[in-house]
Amino acid sequence: MASVNIVRKTHKTTNGRQIQRTGRFERSHKAQAVRLLLGALFRMTFAQLLCLTVSIQAVTLPASAMTTQAYEAAVDKLFMNTQFNDAHDMCAKAIKENPKDKVIFLNKMGEMYIVATKGRSGLDSARQAARLAPKNAQVVATCAIVEFLAGYVVKAEQMAQEAVAIDGKNGRAHAALALCGLRNEMLGTHEELAKAMKLAPRDVTVFIVAGIIHLRKLEYDQAEKAYSQFVKAFPNTALPYYQRGYFRREVFNNAGALRDLDEVIKHYGNDHYVRTTRAKLNKKTGRYKEAIDDFNALEKMSGAGNTSYSRRAECYEKIGNFEAAIKDYRKALDAYGVTKPNYDKKYAIAHAATRRSAWNKMMDSGDAVELSDTKSTWLKYILLLQKTGKNDEALSELVKFSKIFPGDLNSIYARHSLYKKTGRWVEALSDINFLISRNPNVAEYYASRADIYKHMDKPDKSAADLKRVQNLEKFGTPEGE
Repeated sequence: MASVNIVRKTHKTTNGRQIQRTGRFERSHKAQAVRLLLGALFRMTFAQLLCLTVSIQAVTLPASAMTTQAYEAAVDKLFMNTQFNDAHDMCAKAIKENPKDKVIFLNKMGEMYIVATKGRSGLDSARQAARLAPKNAQVVATCAIVEFLAGYVVKAEQMAQEAVAIDGKNGRAHAALALCGLRNEMLGTHEELAKAMKLAPRDVTVFIVAGIIHLRKLEYDQAEKAYSQFVKAFPNTALPYYQRGYFRREVFNNAGALRDLDEVIKHYGNDHYVRTTRAKLNKKTGRYKEAIDDFNALEKMSGAGNTSYSRRAECYEKIGNFEAAIKDYRKALDAYGVTKPNYDKKYAIAHAATRRSAWNKMMDSGDAVELSDTKSTWLKYILLLQKTGKNDEALSELVKFSKIFPGDLNSIYARHSLYKKTGRWVEALSDINFLISRNPNVAEYYASRADIYKHMDKPDKSAADLKRVQNLEKFGTPEGE
């Protein structure tokens, strides 16, 4: 049996005499104390135990609140990486935990509005900050810029003047005054902007305002220079590339815009807006595989919708992956609601934005008709079915399409083409006659009817239509001079 070493300890009694107690004696007292404690806990009510637990936690757990400086750093990092929603939420949290410094974060919300220029929260926040700190030139200047972008130009000019009066060496105040100069030439936009850049060479808001001013004055070279200075000042963040990328897209510098958006996505790849913009630019510039990669990323981020599926389908079609294109067109149509049992024209109009169809423009010689995205996608799907030899399926879709959009020239042309492919010449002739009655100056219609007449053994009528094609090309009318 293992021996137990008994350690002797010296204790003092209340009258000062020293006594020695063995370890065994001490352990017996400890055991008795534990029994007493357990008994006390047993007799406590549940509510008392809960209070005790909360009290212990309150003492032992560290405080979770961040300092104002820590919040500022976190907000700035999110903002510069274009995580605007997260930055906004962080500001709201900072205000809740550090209410005495709320002006700092209200002002930052205003700065976010200057970039996004949407929603009322930024405007309200900037105004509240200016009310709380009416003698702070930086805060008043921010509010002036926000007021101007929100359309309150008179109030903006008044506040910009106040900001300069408070502190004539505040760069943002001069930037606000320069912005107001877009509506009041007496303010000297370029002079004030030059002062702003000199006084605040690293103020993000000043860079953004400079870009806005040059863009609105159609000074594209100077806008490019201003945004490039912004990039040079903050090369390791996303926001400067974000600003320059969207500017470049506006002036049709698609290659430059793509390079900048690539940089933005390197810093923060989960922004649906940026990812969608890059996908569309990739598609527009013929980089179909890269566009597909972006649309795939959007789908994983749950950011893909009907238009994303439709655009990805077009990209797949361009690279010859027809089965993938058909699958995506079906996804798009499902998202549009076409597959719903109660789908009708009223539903289609309510849920589809209108846009011009490039295919329709081609078919109607520039006389484009406003088609809904639903109609456009549906027709592309039908045409692809036809192109891949799925004629029966294409005709079935056209029957459904015609019930929703009767009299649509594009679908009738597609249907007449399918009738021709399947040798249904009478139906094809009926459709092409209807199209000619609606638009008698389309050469392609007469050429198609000439082909139909040829297959119906009507050579004279076929020759007459071919003559009409020549007349349209030469004189602009089917009957010639």
